[in-house]
Amino acid sequence: MLEMKLPPLALLSCVVLTLAPPTRAQMYSWREGASLKVSNLPPSWYRVDRPVRGPRVVVTQGERVLDDTGLAMDERLRLRPPPRPSARN
Repeated sequence: MLEMKLPPLALLSCVVLTLAPPTRAQMYSWREGASLKVSNLPPSWYRVDRPVRGPRVVVTQGERVLDDTGLAMDERLRLRPPPRPSARN
């Protein structure tokens, strides 16, 4: 039988990638003309705390919608995850 030996660095890389938890960055999507733009950085007109004057922006994390500027402000606030408790004592 043929033995396949991996260099130590390749083996370490495989282990780290296997054990690393998946990251779920916030993704922003909006339309510019006929094209759909997707970015992990918000567009310049996007505001979390007030209505947006610009194209509709949908913010997602994984498959969960965190914000949709096409909705009324009270509905947008309901989409947001609850704030995490602070670590301060």
